[in-house]
Amino acid sequence: MDIKLFFPFVSLLKRSVFILLLLAQAHSFAQSNISKDIPVIDISFFKGPVPNNTSFASMTYIDYSYGFNIEGTRRSKDVKVKVALTISPNSSRSYLDKSRIKNENLDQLIAHEQGHIVIGFFIGKKVQDALNGSHYTKNYKNEIKANYKKFYQEFEKLQHQYDEETNHGADKEAQIKWNRKIQLLD
Repeated sequence: MDIKLFFPFVSLLKRSVFILLLLAQAHSFAQSNISKDIPVIDISFFKGPVPNNTSFASMTYIDYSYGFNIEGTRRSKDVKVKVALTISPNSSRSYLDKSRIKNENLDQLIAHEQGHIVIGFFIGKKVQDALNGSHYTKNYKNEIKANYKKFYQEFEKLQHQYDEETNHGADKEAQIKWNRKIQLLD
């Protein structure tokens, strides 16, 4: 076997094993109320243009949208609403600037970005659960919108904490600790 072909294969194999381990625990919440499975990304996921003067070598964007159905009223002023959240990693906005990354660090960076996607699905499930656990009145559209903003901002702090504590994936020891945390999310 040609040694030049062997190393990319080993790199892909290592990344695949890591992602499988990362997603092993995450699979339980992805099935509960979120209709999509958590996608596994690779370098081809990043299709967005790299912004000028960005301080980040990569960025993963996740889109959230929600819809709802009225399931009835429990009391004269209390409306029962079922909210469904859709979570979509946005490949066309996500970017990776290969010129700023050493080849030996590429797998580590992609694994870090995969962590953002797993956290994003966790956030989505928590937001959906919180929205469905809320009480609504006849003004339910505005109440859902306000609750969505509040709950999303609360859980989105986890994404920022992940980047700060891992130095955007550059701190290998902190990344290992976060990989364990991500496995336990539920």
